Amino acid sequence: MLYVYICIKKLCQVVETQARDSRQSKSVSMVRSLPKKILIICLCIICIGFPEFIVSGSCLSDTEMIFSEDTDSNIIKTARGDQGNVGDTNSDSTERDRQIEKYTCWFVIIILIFSLLTAVLAFSKLLAQRKANRVLAHQRNILKKTLMDLQISEEKYKSLFSKANDAIFLMDHDTFRDCNDKTLEMFECRREEIIGQPPYRFSPHQQPDGKSSKEKALHLIEQCYQGKPQRFYWVHTKLDGTPFDAEISLNMILLEGNSFIQAIVRDISERVRAEREMVKAREKAEKATESKTFFLAKMSHEIRTMLGGITSSTQLLMNTKVSKHQSELLDIIDTSADNLLSIVNEILDFSKIEAGKIDLEDNPFNIRKTLEDIVNAYLPKARDKEISLYLSIHHNIPEYVSGDELRLKQILANLLSNAVKFTDKGSVKLDVVITAEDPKCFNIAFNIIDTGIGIPENKIKDMFAEYSQSDVSISRRFGGTGLGLNIVYKLVNLMEGSIEAKSKLNKGSQFIIQISFKKTDFTGDKKSDTKSVSIKSSKKYKVLLAEDNVINQKITMINLKQLGHDVDLAENGTEAWEKYREKEYDIILMDIQMPEMDGIEVTHLIRNYEAKNPSKQRTRIVALTANILGQNADYCLLEGMDAYISKPFRVEDIIEKLDPDDDSGQ
Repeated sequence: MLYVYICIKKLCQVVETQARDSRQSKSVSMVRSLPKKILIICLCIICIGFPEFIVSGSCLSDTEMIFSEDTDSNIIKTARGDQGNVGDTNSDSTERDRQIEKYTCWFVIIILIFSLLTAVLAFSKLLAQRKANRVLAHQRNILKKTLMDLQISEEKYKSLFSKANDAIFLMDHDTFRDCNDKTLEMFECRREEIIGQPPYRFSPHQQPDGKSSKEKALHLIEQCYQGKPQRFYWVHTKLDGTPFDAEISLNMILLEGNSFIQAIVRDISERVRAEREMVKAREKAEKATESKTFFLAKMSHEIRTMLGGITSSTQLLMNTKVSKHQSELLDIIDTSADNLLSIVNEILDFSKIEAGKIDLEDNPFNIRKTLEDIVNAYLPKARDKEISLYLSIHHNIPEYVSGDELRLKQILANLLSNAVKFTDKGSVKLDVVITAEDPKCFNIAFNIIDTGIGIPENKIKDMFAEYSQSDVSISRRFGGTGLGLNIVYKLVNLMEGSIEAKSKLNKGSQFIIQISFKKTDFTGDKKSDTKSVSIKSSKKYKVLLAEDNVINQKITMINLKQLGHDVDLAENGTEAWEKYREKEYDIILMDIQMPEMDGIEVTHLIRNYEAKNPSKQRTRIVALTANILGQNADYCLLEGMDAYISKPFRVEDIIEKLDPDDDSGQ
């Protein structure tokens, strides 16, 4: 029994040792508990069954010993009692043999059951161990692949960090902790000369905005630590102190549970240099354009001043008694002056557009009457060339719209003038229709169609360019500056419209302009669209003429005196200011450009003087200007003047502006 117990215990120890090696907790628990339970059951069975067997064996031995000892003395008794005890002894022996067989069978059965259970458990353990080994191998492969991926990722990011084209820093608050190779190249230093240094070590004392590099750097880093990424311009210095322009991005990152600032520095010295050169080039070009514009405006001013003398003198002569031949000559002079004025106006308009000095107006006007006036202005020329000139206005075109009437006239007049000029037979037509409408605006299309000489197909795309004409011979035959269509194109774009040209050589051309005009409730009832101007004024005024040009002085004074007005002359701004304080005037005709003091300065002095002396009557001031850059009606009215006359002017313009009740300002 002892041997069996020892074997069973040894077997249990082996099983427990194997169970401890298992990584499956559930299997280990089962394997550990079962052998112990089996051992306990076996021991209980043996302990219950074998005591009886042991007792029976002991009794038999004692009887045999007694019988042996008393053989000599009791031989007779024993012999006598043999017959009675033989049957009992045989019976006891048989019973004992059965008991032994019974317990032996049970023991063998238990041993077999235990062996079977041990084999089953060993097989289960083997299966579990194989499964655990497969799981372990799979996990080992996953771990190996993960480690490999991590290694590849680490190498990749290490390569990106070290081989990046931008300098990359890692900062712990205000200290450099690491940097890549590009940093060493950019700052021309060794790694140990950067690591441990503050970020403002490689910066000048002050940045271009005047702020301290140290204070600004620490502030930006603190902002980044608060979760606000930063991107800014910075001036860095190399180790030798050479400055360079940089663009810096700051971001907060986490490494091994610690917060760091990643700074990416990009050298933008070449870009900044190119931008500075571009700015200089643009400033130079703007100065050149400004000089050209001022030159053209100045020349236009001088030419218009001379034209004023020509047109005014021609008008004065026409009002005198002249012969038929002299009248024809005066007509030629007047027509030539008008044509020259048209060219000068084109040059001036081109200069103003180029300089961005044109401001669009937004006033209600009678568009139907405007279109009729434009067409009527070119009817005489069309009749002279024996061609037809038509105006077709669609029935749904409103009478009044709001927009810039003057610029619309300028656009249509230029296109109609070209159409009549380049058409020798056939017709010219202005067709006006509404192409779109919304609650606030009308989109109106103006189609100018002619049967003239047309434009070659390869020239259409360049026809809106500056100084462009389809053929040099056109300039020789018809004249012109080549600025007209360019001015039209720029004005249409300025009015946020569109223009399209279609043409066939020797068959005619078509220009389609689309411009939006605002709707208006204005009906024109309060003010008549037409104004009759009498050549004679019923009221006599005391007039101060402030004009430095001798020709304009003579012409204007002759016209005013013929109208019966009292006129004083001031040849410069200072003299005009002195005469104003010496004498009361109803009206001052103020030239804008005068020596010593210009007309705007004199106007400011007069208005300030009137404000300080309320008892003095307000004097009406009318601007006389050649309409150079910035000197339009709005400009003059904002500066304190009451009305505006553009040079060269006719006598009707002066008469119209002399009336103080006229508040048009035009």
